[in-house]
Amino acid sequence: MRWTLWRRVPRVSPELARLERTVRRMDAVTREVFLMHRLDSLGYPEIAERLDIDVADVERHIASAMFQLVQASYAD
Repeated sequence: MRWTLWRRVPRVSPELARLERTVRRMDAVTREVFLMHRLDSLGYPEIAERLDIDVADVERHIASAMFQLVQASYAD
């Protein structure tokens, strides 16, 4: 996966591990949209074109991903 670099770090913080688990648990499209935006630096129109979805759907997936990550960051 794209974020396996984290596993090379000798000691991964619990917070980072929790966020990684959250990304892994996202539904496939939400995860792909989020990673395309954050790791590949693609804009919403580019993502929509590549995945053949509406820009509004890209916005919804990004919002869902961010919501899940915020929730995970506050979880104990």
